[in-house]
Amino acid sequence: MTPKAADAAAAEASDDAPRPPKTGWFGRRRTEPLLPEAGAGGAPLTAVIGVMSFLAVLAMAAALIINQSTAAWTADLRSEITIQVKGATTAEIDAGVDAAQRVLADTPGVEAVVLRSREDAAALLEPWLGRGNADAFLNVPALIEVKAGPALRADLDLLRTRLAAAAPQASLDDHAAWHDRLATAARSGQALAFAVFLLVMGAACAVSIFAARAGLAANHEIVSVLHLVGATDAFIAAEVQRRFFVLGFRGAFAGLLAALAALGLAAMGAQHGVGADSFLPRFRLGGLLALTLVIAPLLICLATALTARITVLRALRAQY
Repeated sequence: MTPKAADAAAAEASDDAPRPPKTGWFGRRRTEPLLPEAGAGGAPLTAVIGVMSFLAVLAMAAALIINQSTAAWTADLRSEITIQVKGATTAEIDAGVDAAQRVLADTPGVEAVVLRSREDAAALLEPWLGRGNADAFLNVPALIEVKAGPALRADLDLLRTRLAAAAPQASLDDHAAWHDRLATAARSGQALAFAVFLLVMGAACAVSIFAARAGLAANHEIVSVLHLVGATDAFIAAEVQRRFFVLGFRGAFAGLLAALAALGLAAMGAQHGVGADSFLPRFRLGGLLALTLVIAPLLICLATALTARITVLRALRAQY
């Protein structure tokens, strides 16, 4: 055999020889999973976890948005009161405004007084009466916004009495009642969103339990062989946990992307809603909110993997 032929034969033999598995940082990720990808915990589990992650992100977003919006909206409601001065004529309204302002100037605890113009007051009625109709056909009451300090808020009845004596056509509107109602509604909404989040997490854990049990049942022979060659329960559970974490990662972050897209569309619709900005706080999907929502899919991944590990350990201890 010539030297060239010998080299060719050696090269062909080296190609046919089994090669050692790849090692390194990503070598473990390229190994075959303990359970087949097409088994009970494969694509169906990924899809279910994606749906769970979608709902969990929406629930967390609802709780955060309610908290942020309510805090921004009620900050002014808690510290401000409004005085409305009515009258049959413009002169009567102006006289009532002057009398109310004199009372406010002599009242301790008044931190700031802002008299709204007739155009501003008429603009508040435009959603119901149309543009220009309120100021043209009605004597729109004057509005005085008052920033109340702690001393004034502790005794608003005294201010009401003084206003009734000096300007009978003036009425005081305390925003604290609206604040309390809004705070109660916000707490109820946050409690509901948190309850939905907990239910979704519980459902994800339940799905993980059923998938882990189904995977063990479908691969009972593989698990038995691993036990025969000396594999411990912790090793098998770790392999199953790793695979469930990978599947949970895929599904959870797919659900996160879908939820962010849905929230983005909802934010665009809220910003372009007709008349919505007059009554409700603006809803914006910022970068900080999006980063905070990443917690939900991470919790889904961890819950899925840990639940699968605990389920496998209990099942193996009961069988072997």
